[in-house]
Amino acid sequence: MANITWQKTGETAQSVRTQANAQKRLGYLVVGLALLGVVAYLVINGMATGRYYMTVDDLMGSAENMGKNVRVAGAVDGETIHFDPETQILTFTVVNIPNDADTIQEQGGLGEVLHKALQDPTVTRMEIVWHNAEMPDLLQHEAQAIMTGKLGEDGKFYAEEVLLKCPTRYSDEAPKQTAVE
Repeated sequence: MANITWQKTGETAQSVRTQANAQKRLGYLVVGLALLGVVAYLVINGMATGRYYMTVDDLMGSAENMGKNVRVAGAVDGETIHFDPETQILTFTVVNIPNDADTIQEQGGLGEVLHKALQDPTVTRMEIVWHNAEMPDLLQHEAQAIMTGKLGEDGKFYAEEVLLKCPTRYSDEAPKQTAVE
């Protein structure tokens, strides 16, 4: 039987350590570049869709938005709400409102902006069609609706999701307090 022995020399140990360190650095570099790529993607994607929603004017004014999945907001015209329980199709019209908080405050707050937009016959209007819908309790005149969906070639917006804000929550007045004496 042959007896084989191996001794680790200082040079061999140093070579192994150097190789292990190089592999660790390469691994950190790969992970770092991957993270940097993810962050860059999120930043670029966030810039492209930096607004929470578009206005009706923005959506209707650009043909490039047709067929794309977008989020749009408007004031609900309560006189146009129609729900067919048999087909579960809900239709209503929204009117354009600004999406800039400063503009909304300058015009008297969201409640006032919604009210004024519905009174103005020159404001851009858009019909909303929502299939497989239930009649939401908050869908009423002067509610703010934020819809996700696609603008069809027929000029109607086909919603996949509708979020509503109740207009009674926009009162800027503080509630009157009564003191018990």
